[in-house]
Amino acid sequence: MSMAYDNGDDSSPSKIESVEDLLKRNYQNICRQLHVTPRSKIIREFGKTAVNLADLNLSNKELKAALLTFIKCNEFDDEDDDEDKNDDEVYEINVSGNRLTTKEISYLTELLTVNKRISNVILSACQLSGEALVKLAEFLSKSYTLQKLDLSHNDLTDKDADAVCKIIQKNESIQELILAHNNLGDSGLAVGAALVENETLKSLDLSWNHIRVIGAVGLANGVRMNSNLETLIVAWNGFGFEGSVALGKLLCKNTSLLHLDLSCNRIHPPALFEIVKGLEKNKCLRRLNLSQNPITAPMTSILLNRLLRAKHSSLQELDLAGVVVDKEFNSVLEKIQKKRMFIVRYDSSLPVNKGSVPTVDPKNIFNIDPIRILYFMKEHLRTIDLFLKFDKDSSNSLTRDEMQFAFEMEGYPISKAALDSVMSYLDTNKDGSVDLLLPKFQEEIGRLDRKFPKSYREFIDGERKLKRKLIQEREEEKLRHSADEELQNDHSYSQAFQTATKPKFPPIKK
Repeated sequence: MSMAYDNGDDSSPSKIESVEDLLKRNYQNICRQLHVTPRSKIIREFGKTAVNLADLNLSNKELKAALLTFIKCNEFDDEDDDEDKNDDEVYEINVSGNRLTTKEISYLTELLTVNKRISNVILSACQLSGEALVKLAEFLSKSYTLQKLDLSHNDLTDKDADAVCKIIQKNESIQELILAHNNLGDSGLAVGAALVENETLKSLDLSWNHIRVIGAVGLANGVRMNSNLETLIVAWNGFGFEGSVALGKLLCKNTSLLHLDLSCNRIHPPALFEIVKGLEKNKCLRRLNLSQNPITAPMTSILLNRLLRAKHSSLQELDLAGVVVDKEFNSVLEKIQKKRMFIVRYDSSLPVNKGSVPTVDPKNIFNIDPIRILYFMKEHLRTIDLFLKFDKDSSNSLTRDEMQFAFEMEGYPISKAALDSVMSYLDTNKDGSVDLLLPKFQEEIGRLDRKFPKSYREFIDGERKLKRKLIQEREEEKLRHSADEELQNDHSYSQAFQTATKPKFPPIKK
């Protein structure tokens, strides 16, 4: 494409003409040819290395005029041998908020072809999907100059997954890819498969999508096999328990991930427990965001205790914004900070007032049901929180000694016979310990036909049996109490239950 100015002068611009003047004159000529009015906001961007055309509500012709201006300018620069031209080269272009069709994408790809120094392209909220996205993916699969690509707020769905995965799988230069605020769901499985073959991506932002269950597991499995990704942002999805199990396996094996954002992902205590398993073995992660998740206060100190015992952990920042911590949290945090730099963000510390422990005569302790004492000790704690609090060796099971220590720590002396009763009640598989999860989760079977096995919880089943027993006892007590009241009162029934008078029948006709 040749430079043409249609101004009657020599087509070669003056050597002393600035880049701004050259672009302005070229832009005005193109606008005249396309019959559009030059925009002052576009003219003000000339001469800048980061061109911002975002949210200008440009028509197709106006956007075409702007892109063709930079294309023509770069064609002229290719013919010029001026050594100082790199000082004014454009390295970033932002066309967010402008609708991009296949025509606009063709102009953009032409600009990226002639100007290989453009490394950042921001295409947020451009209604980019379908054929336009396919065209862009086809170009990027053969282009190796771009380093950052922003495709957020484009309402991308699972139907656009092929184009997105093609960019991830084929491009060998993009280091930062932003796919936030889209509608990607089960396609997380395909994205994970593409990540396995990617060797250049450093940062991936998939926040504010619909990645959950199959998509979450597939994505986590792909990241687990990737050895280059350093930042993974999946905030505001729905990883839940299934995704957390896969994340735990990811953290066990991955050796490159430095920053993981899991904020607002429906991570409850059992899900967090699966992630903690991976954190105990991980050696590279430095920043973890768990804010805005339904994590209980006791689970926060359990998390820090596990991190305290993790000798090889490199975690330096933990974000628990929106999570209330318990009274033991700060003391454990001080122990970690004495060993290494560790910064934690949290809302507030919850004082847990358990009250004074009643003095119990050891001789009479046999008259109290030890199972009831055990679950009385639970108080505000969830069952899993109480279990992890007593599980000192992180074996996911409570031995006989740990169970005895649990009673003594809470101020309840227990005899050998009473402890035998507790173990017999809870240890249903008779292996000498109370297990949290049996059997362990099976491996995923297939890509779509995954079977999430049932968990056998001895500790939790014991609580359920006790609750059913207590409910039955309360109902029986209510029946006895109501029967006693009926026998003791004076039988003053309401009018509806008084003896009815003889009904008056109409006279029988003879």
